[in-house]
Amino acid sequence: MAVNVPHATAAKAFRLRLASLGISPLEVIETASLGRGTTASVQSPPTVYEVLETAVAMSGDTTLAIKIGNGLDLAGYGTYGFALMSCSDMGAALELFLRYGHAFFPQPCSWHRSVSKDGIILRLQQNAGTIYQQMLVTELAFSQMNYANKLLVAKPAEGVRVSFSYPKPAHFGVYQKTWPFPMEFDQEYTEIFMPDRWLRQRVRTGDPTTNVLFSQQCEELVSGMTEADETTVLVRRLLIHSAGNFLSFSEIAKQLYVTERTLRRRLATEGTDFRTIFDDIRNTLAQNYLRKTSLSIVEIADLLNYTEATNFHRAFQRWNSTTPSDYRQRASP
Repeated sequence: MAVNVPHATAAKAFRLRLASLGISPLEVIETASLGRGTTASVQSPPTVYEVLETAVAMSGDTTLAIKIGNGLDLAGYGTYGFALMSCSDMGAALELFLRYGHAFFPQPCSWHRSVSKDGIILRLQQNAGTIYQQMLVTELAFSQMNYANKLLVAKPAEGVRVSFSYPKPAHFGVYQKTWPFPMEFDQEYTEIFMPDRWLRQRVRTGDPTTNVLFSQQCEELVSGMTEADETTVLVRRLLIHSAGNFLSFSEIAKQLYVTERTLRRRLATEGTDFRTIFDDIRNTLAQNYLRKTSLSIVEIADLLNYTEATNFHRAFQRWNSTTPSDYRQRASP
């Protein structure tokens, strides 16, 4: 079975944040498990709803979910966090959040986007939990988003407004201090409006070159979640994570604790080989670099570990039946 790397990364960040607030993650999870009663499956871990409610009860702090979300540093989410930090603007960051956020934030909710006259609306959908538990998850999710906004643009979220489906809580004063935008309660939906001008704000750590790499790593991780941990998936993952200084075939064999002969045989059983996988990774990255960055052909060739740009040129033409320059020109808006 595949190891769920994205969820494991998020769980680690969550545990570290709890510990930083003086709360034992292990005690919270054990208490939440004990509180499930005899109807819950012994095999399944407690849900985010149960963990949050238990943590609040144990701490006696009704604002705990907000505090947790306000300190979940993006870097703690590894590949996904770095992909967000390297986006060009908040619109691109939002697109990345909607595409991969469900995999890296294992919350029992989903976001639905709709376009309005001068911006977009994100609606938070929850189909489980009590009203109180849903409020805690909402507080966690909104705090994470607001904290990320501060890290990415270091500016107030001007023009943003929020509506909540639940009544105004007793700790509303903390909402006002935490989220500097208009809020309404007892609404039909919980949703956030983001104006176009906010989406155009530049991310201060934006870097198109590294964004190509981290976004592709997100894609590889998420696609691997739906498959068994086949050798092909593992090799692709190791290659994409070593992009810029790609691991060799022998180095990958060592990483997987198998001989080169065994690795070659396993790939053949899956109908592929190392060269095919490597070429596919380099072609995917090459196309992304050409579409999303202003890097020269020579620079792209170097990033893909070609000693000569002419070798990259020939390889790209073999893969795509066109030259890198022609591909970039056609891909330009």
